[in-house]
Amino acid sequence: MKTSVLVPAEPVAEDALTYRMVAPSRPDTPRIARDWVVSVLRGTGHPELADRARLCTSEVVTNAHRHTDTREIAVEVVLSGGRVTVSVYDSAAGHRPPDGDGGGRPGLLDTHGRGLALVAAYADGWDVSARPDRKAVWFRLA
Repeated sequence: MKTSVLVPAEPVAEDALTYRMVAPSRPDTPRIARDWVVSVLRGTGHPELADRARLCTSEVVTNAHRHTDTREIAVEVVLSGGRVTVSVYDSAAGHRPPDGDGGGRPGLLDTHGRGLALVAAYADGWDVSARPDRKAVWFRLA
């Protein structure tokens, strides 16, 4: 993945503040990414969004690590107009994460498969943006 030429998952305002990190796809990357996102939010005066961002970041980065063969995961935080958008990029362009529709829903006692349902419940919006060489799963908090 060419992280130096990341194209935002959605349009970014001119006055937006953008922070980026890139990490290898490893089992500890979700923890590192969520701690980094929380640090950015607290450092920029958005501590009230930290808990929701921690949960959503953890779920999306975990999905990128577990369900793709990407070598690197990039995380981008964009602060604009009272909104925070977190995008998680991987190099698995053709792999769209399941959205919970249809027969893929987890059972009552299942311990896996609830990540994007949690993101949908805690974020103010989320989606997937695919490009030929990568995909971004993003969520927005207000």
